[in-house]
Amino acid sequence: MAWNRRSLVHSALLLAASLSGCAFSPHQVGPTEATYVTEVSAGLEEIYLTRTTRTQYIPGATAACAAAPFSSASEQHYDAWSVSLRASDARMVNTHVARVGEFAACFGAVTPERSFPLYAWGTQGAVTYRAAGECRFMQSKPPAAKLLVLSCRGDLSGLPDGYIGGYLTTSSLAPTGGKSALDVPGYLSTSVITMRLWKKPG
Repeated sequence: MAWNRRSLVHSALLLAASLSGCAFSPHQVGPTEATYVTEVSAGLEEIYLTRTTRTQYIPGATAACAAAPFSSASEQHYDAWSVSLRASDARMVNTHVARVGEFAACFGAVTPERSFPLYAWGTQGAVTYRAAGECRFMQSKPPAAKLLVLSCRGDLSGLPDGYIGGYLTTSSLAPTGGKSALDVPGYLSTSVITMRLWKKPG
């Protein structure tokens, strides 16, 4: 009986090792490399990664923000810059390769839920767009006293013919101080934006 128990334990260990090897084998693959290539070469989706720098801050409701579906607390203008990533680990190594776009954004008042509405319009390369959504303060502790940690998301509209939609998200460190806000050395202000655009098939 003791031998049978040892045999069963041994068999169970072998089975577990075998399953573990299958689950984590470096030779196990899903889609082929050709599939990954067509993710962008097919031209159905365009993905952009940029960083922003603020160029203008106008407090209060403005005429340009009258189209926003909320009462604007400020109008802000930004430049969008292309970035460079290190291929070995995707770390950002250059945040100012070239200026590739610009946009203006209207922001509403902060709600008790620590969020505020967003309405923006601008250009990304040759693409014009409008974005509507919200920004939300994160629970993450700011790395410096004069920075706020937040994330924004916006659904895109007003795109050129050939596009059926898209959205953007941001990872943001915003300097405090409104119009007189200054960037904190050593940290990327104001945002890293990921934009995904979808085109009509065929």
